Amino acid sequence: MQLANLRNFKFSNFSFYHYFFTAYIGLHVTFSILLGKITAFAPDEATYEKLFSKFYVSGFKIMPNSLGFGDEMSPILFLRILYLPAKILNMLGLSELISLRMLAIFYSTLATFLLVRIAQSNGRDDRIFRMALVGISFIPSLFLWSSLGLRESFLYLEIAAILYFLSRIKYEIDIPNLLGLLFSLYCLSVTKNYIFVLFLFAFIFTLIVFSFINPKRFIAHILLLGIVLMPLAMNHQLLPAISNYFNGQVNKVDTLALGDLNNDGRCEPLEPCANGNGNGDPLEYVATGGMTVHYLIDELERDPNTIIAKISSALGITSKLEDISKSAVVVKSDKSVVENEKKLSLQQAGLKKPLQVLESSAKFLLVPFIFVDNGSLFLNIQSIETPIWLFIYGLFFVGLYQVIRRRREFDYAVMIATLFALEFVAISALTEINVGTALRHRSLLLIPILVIWVARKEKPAST
Repeated sequence: MQLANLRNFKFSNFSFYHYFFTAYIGLHVTFSILLGKITAFAPDEATYEKLFSKFYVSGFKIMPNSLGFGDEMSPILFLRILYLPAKILNMLGLSELISLRMLAIFYSTLATFLLVRIAQSNGRDDRIFRMALVGISFIPSLFLWSSLGLRESFLYLEIAAILYFLSRIKYEIDIPNLLGLLFSLYCLSVTKNYIFVLFLFAFIFTLIVFSFINPKRFIAHILLLGIVLMPLAMNHQLLPAISNYFNGQVNKVDTLALGDLNNDGRCEPLEPCANGNGNGDPLEYVATGGMTVHYLIDELERDPNTIIAKISSALGITSKLEDISKSAVVVKSDKSVVENEKKLSLQQAGLKKPLQVLESSAKFLLVPFIFVDNGSLFLNIQSIETPIWLFIYGLFFVGLYQVIRRRREFDYAVMIATLFALEFVAISALTEINVGTALRHRSLLLIPILVIWVARKEKPAST
């Protein structure tokens, strides 16, 4: 009987998502394993690996401003639960780094699955959505971030879960979805507190608007407000963090004219505002062109017997990277040092200059620019993704236009996703200083944009 079933087996019997998720998981796992010990594409990955090795040690605590976690005081119990699947894989024999990467892939896959479920429940699982899902999932930069042992995969899952549970309570509020929403918001608050704050503002504004649109659901809106405010009571670090941040933004001084390339009030050694910059010892050399190339060469040479190192050497990639790395080492006093820093930097905007905020927002959305030198080899490679990002932004504006024209339903998930996206771009204009880091953070926009695109079509009013 089983043999007969095997003879009749056809790959065409599988659905689109069987193929998609098989390719998604398979390619991510293969890439992560082939990458081995290399952390040059995200040096923070090595920091998380060190922290992960201590999570399950008795008495370990995350300290304020610790490397890898910024000012988030994540409870150790939360971290132990969050990283438990990786710990199990580590106990089964995988290295700590590979275990972290498998965890990231699992959470990224789950976030993608939730997006699919939103599209299906809204009747929007169409060809355009599937094309967008495939295109977005395999953007090289997003593929990289969701394969590495960073916190981005946690954020993808938390944001997708918040919007997923919101999409389920648009008509009726039940206990499972409320608990899911609360848990997702709490996880976000201890993963990245400023991202939670953006959702908090989006929630409050949305509930105020919907209280006027549908006053009969006032009690439900009060209940939702209580849910979103609850993490503030559970995490006592959030309120001081919010207050300190806004005080810093209001009192921020514009230092761009003084030679502070990032306009962040700090004068780094290679910036023109540094004392003696450009007049240093001519024998002092610095690496330009971004640090990824230099880190990657060091790691390939450190472990020449790894699979990725052998492949790179056989294809001549290693020798080309060595040439690029050597040519990028110049005298510290060379004018090209400052010019390269400008290309790799984003200037923080100030609240007192609205036009500056708009300009910095545009740069955040569009860098690295295609067909120009962006200051490093890998940024120039990433600039090839620009048409995909323009397509994604197109989905956002078309979806928003259709919501405004009432061709799509205007619900909690859509409005909160829209407000979050706008807030996130504005806050990034005020805070981002490094192009490479900004690219990684920008990937958080993809989930709310897709949620807006798959908003349910407006049903014609019955006559």
